[in-house]
Amino acid sequence: MSNRSGKNGSSSRGGSVTGNGPTKGGNPLGKKPRPKKSAGSVYVRDDAPRRNQARVEEKRLPQTNKRLGEFTIDRLSHDGRGVANLDGKTLFIDGALVGEKVTARLVEDHARFIDARVDQIISSSTERTTPPCEYFARCGGCQLQYMQPAAQLVMKQQALLEQLQRWGGVVPKHLLPAISLGDTGYRSRARLGVWYENDGSVTLGFRQRYSNAITPINRCLVLVPELNALLAPLHIWLTALQATKAVTHIELVKGQDDIAVILRHTKKLAAADLAALAHLAEQEQCKVWLEPNGDGGLTDLAGQVCDPRLGYRLEGSGFEGLELAFHPQDFTQVNPQVNQQMVAQALALLALKPSDRVLDLFCGIGNFTLPIARHCAEVVGIEAVESMVLRGRENAARLQITNAKFIAANLADMTHTQLQRLGGADKEREIAAVLLDPPRDGAKDIITSIQRWVAGKQLSPKRIVYVSCNPATLARDSALLVEAGYYLDTLGVLDMFPHTSHIESMALFLPAR
Repeated sequence: MSNRSGKNGSSSRGGSVTGNGPTKGGNPLGKKPRPKKSAGSVYVRDDAPRRNQARVEEKRLPQTNKRLGEFTIDRLSHDGRGVANLDGKTLFIDGALVGEKVTARLVEDHARFIDARVDQIISSSTERTTPPCEYFARCGGCQLQYMQPAAQLVMKQQALLEQLQRWGGVVPKHLLPAISLGDTGYRSRARLGVWYENDGSVTLGFRQRYSNAITPINRCLVLVPELNALLAPLHIWLTALQATKAVTHIELVKGQDDIAVILRHTKKLAAADLAALAHLAEQEQCKVWLEPNGDGGLTDLAGQVCDPRLGYRLEGSGFEGLELAFHPQDFTQVNPQVNQQMVAQALALLALKPSDRVLDLFCGIGNFTLPIARHCAEVVGIEAVESMVLRGRENAARLQITNAKFIAANLADMTHTQLQRLGGADKEREIAAVLLDPPRDGAKDIITSIQRWVAGKQLSPKRIVYVSCNPATLARDSALLVEAGYYLDTLGVLDMFPHTSHIESMALFLPAR
């Protein structure tokens, strides 16, 4: 669930900001570039009174930020932007709500649609509120803070239903209440960029809206308090850094009992930098690891390669205090409270019996696999990232769960016979239920295998629970499941990222006959 493969580039100046560096090619040394004529170029006369003066191509000013006019918002798009029309094109206006009359400025003009942003609000909606974060106007982290939290949930639910009906041709029989557990202080992981100014100052923060620049922040509304407390001391440490422009990103992670800092650096840190970092770790009671040159491996402050663990606990009925250990760079859900409710809801929808066998596909470190194991005869988790499979096995062994099997395999390249063999499925050992928790690309290939299972009467899972972080791919995959003989019984929104346009959801598919 959610985006497991998000990567940010780095800049020679540090941070995740991309500068406008030199282009490839260039001109021979000592020769000026010769402009090339292109179709549609406009030329003007050079004012110099010389004969045979080369004509100069007129510079076209960029249209970005041009005022587009006044609009009344008809509806919201799937990502919460206001929708209007301009010159036969659909106009998406960031920051506008249904029924509002606004003026807009251009962000980007595409072939079939136009991206814009609110300039002035002439008449406002009752669902509008003052953004609670002081950085909202610049920071690109949260997109919907101008919309009341209850209205955000309604928008996400409507957008999900609309995409499923429009692109998948499906309508759920039952609609679950959205899982939403607070809209501030929920995020247990964040990655910040570092930018070094020419005057020697350092910026620590998130990318700006409509830009690769970094917004400096002192606190983040959606970060858990323990991670917010690290921002000021880390900024002080960066400003005193002796290894010039060495650190490019900082990742903050909160586990069940520990908080951790991961620093990506492209140069060797000075001894004084490391000593100050050790002092910071002691003062703030946090763990600190280094990621040299962004190669993916971690070291401690002494430069020794390490393989650390953090943990999180699933508590409540049916979990019996399950604590899962994870590497700080593993994919884990950033909203632990919603994650706990999400796992509980998945178990309820699966409605497992002690004799059932279950397939958990895209299983990660076992966030669903290990709780499922407490309720069935056997569960097989399959995941492409081998290191996370190892973590799943470690967790199963530590928790003395013997009926959970973890397999490393690329689900995208797997045939239905390979999947059937890896899952240990046959007519005598049938798979009763399947849980799918794919990345944003969805699970098209796996559902094609399920189609072949059902068509060949090899296997026919009685319940399929699909956890989605992308309504578009859920809609596509829902249509494929309908073709395989299932219908969408139950659907619910998971508000994993309040104040953002990200829509997480959970769907239950049952056999149509």
